[in-house]
Amino acid sequence: MLTNFFRIELSFQDFQIQRVPYSEKQLHSFREQYNPVCSFFRNGDWIYISPALGSDLSLGSTATLKVEKEPDVVGSAIRHLLFRVFREQLPERLPLDFRPLRFYAKQDEKNFLPESIRDEIAFRRVIEVHVRTVLGQSTQTEFGILINSHRKWQLSANLAALVGAGFDPVGMAVLEVVPVEGLGGILAPDESVLGEIVEVSDGRARIKSNEGDISRPLTSLFLQRNYRQIAKYLVFRLGEKAASALMSQARSEHQESLKPGRQYGDVRKFAAWFSRQTYQNNDGFSFKVTSDNEITTHGFSLERTRLHFGFTPGEVASYPLGGLEKFGPCDSAKFDKKTPNILVLFHERNRGAATAFVGKLISGIPGNRYFGKGFKDLFRLHDVKTTSVSIKSQFAEDYEEAIDKAVKAAQPAFDIAIIDCDDDSKDIPIAHNPYLRAKARLMSYGIPMQGIKTTHLRSASDKLSYTLGPTSLQMYAKIGGIPWVLPAAHTVDHELVVGIGSSIHRPNFWTGAAQSRVVGLTTFFLGDGTYVLGQEISSVPYTEYLTALTESLERSLKEVSKMYWREGTAVRIVFHVFKPLRDIEISAVNQVVKRFPENQILFAFVNIHQEHPWLMFSSARESNQRWEVQPCERGQNLVISETECLLQLQGAKDRPNKKHGMASPVLIRLHELSTFRDLHYIAQQVQDFSFMCWRSFFPVYTPVTLLYANNIARISSQLAQLPNWNPVVIDSHFRRKQWFL
Repeated sequence: MLTNFFRIELSFQDFQIQRVPYSEKQLHSFREQYNPVCSFFRNGDWIYISPALGSDLSLGSTATLKVEKEPDVVGSAIRHLLFRVFREQLPERLPLDFRPLRFYAKQDEKNFLPESIRDEIAFRRVIEVHVRTVLGQSTQTEFGILINSHRKWQLSANLAALVGAGFDPVGMAVLEVVPVEGLGGILAPDESVLGEIVEVSDGRARIKSNEGDISRPLTSLFLQRNYRQIAKYLVFRLGEKAASALMSQARSEHQESLKPGRQYGDVRKFAAWFSRQTYQNNDGFSFKVTSDNEITTHGFSLERTRLHFGFTPGEVASYPLGGLEKFGPCDSAKFDKKTPNILVLFHERNRGAATAFVGKLISGIPGNRYFGKGFKDLFRLHDVKTTSVSIKSQFAEDYEEAIDKAVKAAQPAFDIAIIDCDDDSKDIPIAHNPYLRAKARLMSYGIPMQGIKTTHLRSASDKLSYTLGPTSLQMYAKIGGIPWVLPAAHTVDHELVVGIGSSIHRPNFWTGAAQSRVVGLTTFFLGDGTYVLGQEISSVPYTEYLTALTESLERSLKEVSKMYWREGTAVRIVFHVFKPLRDIEISAVNQVVKRFPENQILFAFVNIHQEHPWLMFSSARESNQRWEVQPCERGQNLVISETECLLQLQGAKDRPNKKHGMASPVLIRLHELSTFRDLHYIAQQVQDFSFMCWRSFFPVYTPVTLLYANNIARISSQLAQLPNWNPVVIDSHFRRKQWFL
């Protein structure tokens, strides 16, 4: 397996290093006096001292340490020496961060920006270099650097220069640059988003911030470099047509940089630079960065995910759409809504498009290989009834009024509603948002909602099937259907899989913004992927997370134990969690488990990360100065420590939109205090649960446990901001329905 991890060679097993007992005052004093010629870092009760080559500082006692016994100290020594050599070799390149080492690459030779603006604006790569470890073949720790990159806009001119050139920044978000205390000339200054400019006058800007209106000189301010503001500035400099073409080219360049061959070539190029440098301290500590990025430690042999579409052994398929077409949904024989009644609500200007869309949704597109059967036949329904209602405006009140009138007149009651919303409705404030207001009103009647963007109503026929397929799947799940399940695990243990996700709500992204992380508690699944929601769905502020977790878990375990567990049987609970857990949280769960002495309960806390710097490649070869790379397929994995592995959940054919580039693996991390520690089993479970999402016929980028919990947290926090919203309706009407898809 090839990665973006490049091994570091250490020529010793023991090394000597100076150290003194730790105190914050002493560490600050050392850095203030000797920072240019020496590095200092804390580990445990010690301050370790790493003098630059040629510096004969003697500040502490010398200790002899073993590499294998002190990997954290070794990693810190490598990190500091790597940073020092980078600064010595490229003094003009000021790093953005120390851990990881982040810096701007040189401007690409093929710069697509016009020469007239190249001195002030750029779209450059930011390189990240992490010091990491992996588990080697002999189970010894191997050190290396992990290299990744992303694109970022730069705009060097301050606001005084922009205003002087005639640019109007009113209504735009601005940055203030603040030097890092004690690290001037070593690290780039920090940038904080102050707020939005209200007025510019006499060389100063009045800014609406989270602390009220503030005033700053234009010379100290810079535009926040997001897509919208960069585009506005380019329109000012180049005109709308040229700016639009340039932004389109930037998107193309970004997509090109995500292609496997380009990503692999970039990390190889930067690794080559680091491998040419000499890394040595005055105390003899030294290492070499190699070009070896192959990891040969074994991965797990995972079984291909098989989906069940019935209760006989033969009703099995590898892919959802093929299984549905051949066998129908898993619960077809028991499903009690064989003639669903659908409310279709649309803007009157979209009547033709909306009715045609719904017609194709129900009956399918004849001859289309992706959606030929339609909602009715694909899910083995007897008939589908519809009631069409048009509205004259996009105000939330009009949606609510139309819903009230239609629901009161409905015979029989509606099972689900399809609502047409303008694409830009997502930008409308929550309290006045027609999509959310319509969703809340329908849910108050016990009716789930399926939103459709207006542009999707008018999609060309060759693209429409890519909307109709997922829409029909989501609708079936929302009205209580079970499209497919996983094979029942052949195990003597009962199993419960719990997803805990999160959604962050904040009014803006300015400095000082009040922020509350809303935690989605909880999604409960059996081992075969069956969705068995707990006592209630709760979304709580992060400060109440621990209490809510334990209370919700205890209530849900009581309910599940009565329904599924026999007294005296062994039970394992696997938590898929959005954040690394503290020992206090593990202890809280232990206390809950002890309240069920009639069962032998094991548990595992599993963090599943999408945001991490690791890349995996199946193979690569260089041809004509270009890299031809084979991406990893679904199920390929790499064990990087006793409690961590990388797992590819989406291969090339599992990504419906190829413009998204190569899919990254997820990083699975098992908490060390878990009492169930079978990492192989957990990796298989994560892979299988990534195919249990009923939003799409493709596997998703994260297991459904977390995806659903995140969706619950996000949508619940939005609904909670609506007037007259009553969360009781969720527990009353939607406990077993996936209303949040």
